[in-house]
Amino acid sequence: MAATYSTLDDLHQCLTREFGLVAEAPHGGSWRTYFWGRVEWHPSRSTRTVKVLLDAAGRPWKIQLCVSSDNNNSVFLTAPFGYDALKQAIDGEIRQVARALQR
Repeated sequence: MAATYSTLDDLHQCLTREFGLVAEAPHGGSWRTYFWGRVEWHPSRSTRTVKVLLDAAGRPWKIQLCVSSDNNNSVFLTAPFGYDALKQAIDGEIRQVARALQR
């Protein structure tokens, strides 16, 4: 059975170690943003890949797929966060970031 990630620490380890994403610096907000390769916020060079939204208790609640989302529509994964679903979604986001950076 594939792993399921229900805590921020477990999900963070998966996103950074398994998928090679880079986390933004920790802050007091109710979300964490992860980038592909390096932290780059500039719109034309953005490497922002996923944004983990936390509930009131600090547990992962939703994951926004940043590249698939736009100003009018957001694309989310909802808990439980299983390895296979995360891998498929994040691989797709990374492919889109890579294509955008090649333009």
